[in-house]
Amino acid sequence: MCMVLLSVLIISLLIISLFRFSVHEILAPVAKTAHLFCLNNLPDSSLSIAELKALVCAENFTNLSDSQFYISSGLIHLFVVSGAHLVLIENLLNKITSSRFLVFIVLIIYGFACGLNAPIVRCLIAFTLNLYLIEKNIHWPAHFKLLIIGSISLSFNYNWITSLSLQMSWIAAFLVVLGNNFFKDNSSFFKQSLFFITLLPTLVFFQIPSPVVILTNLVLAPILEFILFPLGLLVLFFNFLSPLFDFLILSFRLILQKLELDFQIQTTELPANLVFFNWCLILTLHAVFHLVYVNKKRKVSLI
Repeated sequence: MCMVLLSVLIISLLIISLFRFSVHEILAPVAKTAHLFCLNNLPDSSLSIAELKALVCAENFTNLSDSQFYISSGLIHLFVVSGAHLVLIENLLNKITSSRFLVFIVLIIYGFACGLNAPIVRCLIAFTLNLYLIEKNIHWPAHFKLLIIGSISLSFNYNWITSLSLQMSWIAAFLVVLGNNFFKDNSSFFKQSLFFITLLPTLVFFQIPSPVVILTNLVLAPILEFILFPLGLLVLFFNFLSPLFDFLILSFRLILQKLELDFQIQTTELPANLVFFNWCLILTLHAVFHLVYVNKKRKVSLI
């Protein structure tokens, strides 16, 4: 059943690529309207409007001066609204309501407000698939679910075959699965180091990263994820909270400035060989994980 489903998805992806059909293009006008609504509801008077737009509405930084501290510290990924942000919203909503359908609708609306970027769509597909599997009491291996989710994401928009953000989101999700299955008892430092080492070949194309970013992600990422992001969402609805957000962001930037991390940008263009490398990495991770999973399952069955 699993292999049949995967085969159907691969064939569908090939057909969609051949006829250049994209669901994302159909939904893009609605997503653009929702994204503009999100941006227009943020206070222009905010001293950290660039961070607000990036953190809340998934708007890319337009000035390098606004983002260089986050790039050099390895925290820039938290300013790209992605699966981690949706998971946080989901967890907050689950504390308020037990209705999975309501949570799903809110996440869909927020996904449109963020312009339906590739990591957001991948996460929404993951959420939808998990709901279906729970409802049908179906249990799939985590690595297989990731493969199905990624394939559906590519079917959603064939142009994402060259999307670095989709690749990074896919790899990050895989590393979380890897950590939960093989390194559950290891320290947070070890898991963060695993992220750094795995993503290092991608990072060096754009800047020369420092191992210090492992510590900055351990110490400072939770502040961005659990304090500044929720506060940014509140600013979206209650603009009078923007001075508090400005104060915290400016303090945050001051800390990063004091760290004096080197900022040596390599290139601003996406190299074609980087995209190819990442697909090779993703496929290799899936192949190795599957072999380990099958081998482990065989050993269990022999006991």
